Amino acid sequence: MASEDNHNHFCIYCGARIDADQNFCSDCGKPIFRQKEPPVRKVPSKYISKIDELEQTYNIKQSKAKELVENQFDPDHMAYERFMKSINKSNNLFSIQVDIARKMADMDIGKNPFVERELGEKLNVLQTFIDKMEDLTNELVIHLSSNKKDNEDINNLFSDMDDLIDSVKDY
Repeated sequence: MASEDNHNHFCIYCGARIDADQNFCSDCGKPIFRQKEPPVRKVPSKYISKIDELEQTYNIKQSKAKELVENQFDPDHMAYERFMKSINKSNNLFSIQVDIARKMADMDIGKNPFVERELGEKLNVLQTFIDKMEDLTNELVIHLSSNKKDNEDINNLFSDMDDLIDSVKDY
């Protein structure tokens, strides 16, 4: 008998007190019937698959970006360190945002407009991370193919990623 169960503590036949672990009445010997709690089935949120998809996409993009940085720059080079630091910082923040999104999805129990709106915003934040990682990959590919000394586009991308990271911290 669950501790929350506040009824059926007495035999329905003779009125004798029943303990939680008894299967038969100690006075009259009749069997004690208890209603079994139906198992609670948790319905997965419709957002979990989208969060998983975004996480998988991000992981692919960041691994490609890391691979490009490793192939393009010497580990002792300042650009290598800067790129890897930005990627790792982005990875950490993305993981935090994914964890928050999963917790929010667990709270999504039906048609709660507030939770749905917040989850939509969180999914947009995750998509922004993916877009910025894609931008970084594209810039690295352009830099690799052009071999120009022009670092303005890369510096702008760093600035954009830093802005994104700072804005997520505020969020």
